[in-house]
Amino acid sequence: MMVSLIAAVSVFSQNSAASSGKLFSAADSLFRALSWKLAAESYQKALVKEPGNALALNRLGFSCQNLGQYDRAIENYIKALQKKPPQPMEVVIQSRLARAYAKTDQKDKSFAALNRALDLGYSNVIELETHAEFESIRKEVQFADVVKRATNNSYPCMGDAKVREFDFWIGEWDAYVTGTSNLAGRSKIEMASGGCMILESWTSAGAPFNGKSMNFVDPSTGKWKQVWIGSGGRNVTEFLNGEYRDGAMRFEFESTNPQGAKVSTHFYFFNQSPDQVRQFNETSQDGGKTWVTTYDFTYKRLKQSP
Repeated sequence: MMVSLIAAVSVFSQNSAASSGKLFSAADSLFRALSWKLAAESYQKALVKEPGNALALNRLGFSCQNLGQYDRAIENYIKALQKKPPQPMEVVIQSRLARAYAKTDQKDKSFAALNRALDLGYSNVIELETHAEFESIRKEVQFADVVKRATNNSYPCMGDAKVREFDFWIGEWDAYVTGTSNLAGRSKIEMASGGCMILESWTSAGAPFNGKSMNFVDPSTGKWKQVWIGSGGRNVTEFLNGEYRDGAMRFEFESTNPQGAKVSTHFYFFNQSPDQVRQFNETSQDGGKTWVTTYDFTYKRLKQSP
């Protein structure tokens, strides 16, 4: 008798779960189709069977929000947050909640929700600047700080002092053999990848050769790295362990040549002035006792036309 009862309960639970799953699946289909009224009704029914579903509560809230039912939307967002959703979902809920609060002129609560979302990584600057539901708070003093924080979340490298160490090289330059008027080439140095990379585009003077380098802080070492490939196409060169100190970006590392001998390399970029950078490369094959200069260029910034 007991075994039969347990089996019956098990079958009932499985059927209930299957039924609940179908309800949520139907609601999700309506949600994706932007059928807000029917989606809200479907989520409401599904939540009777599974009231702790944070995703469904969030989507019910958003469906209500799109129907202009802001109080109901806020109620369901709060319920969803009480279920302690994972961070990515909470970011979405908090930002939607902030919009609903702003639309209902609950400015302090809107900023509180926004600040929580920002703490979790919210970065939708376009939404902040253009969505109609944020209109009531855009003129508030603290809104500028919200936009700034969202921008920093979108482009974290822009506010990272270490990543900004190599910005002195950004610009368009003529590169001369140091101490002469002999033009070695021209280089255009740009900020790229949301400020996380310095991109070099080099064209040699008097020779059919060009190349590019990517310069970035290697997250595995916390130091600068340059990856260079030229139009010759045979080799990719990596300059490692870059550190900015004493007014220069300094790459210092060891490698091996094709014969297997150890080679020490110094590759320096001296920040000599806002309009001049010296690039210097030397190598040693005897443990640093003697050094051979590979190249020594002085970059002079091209003047912009008035």
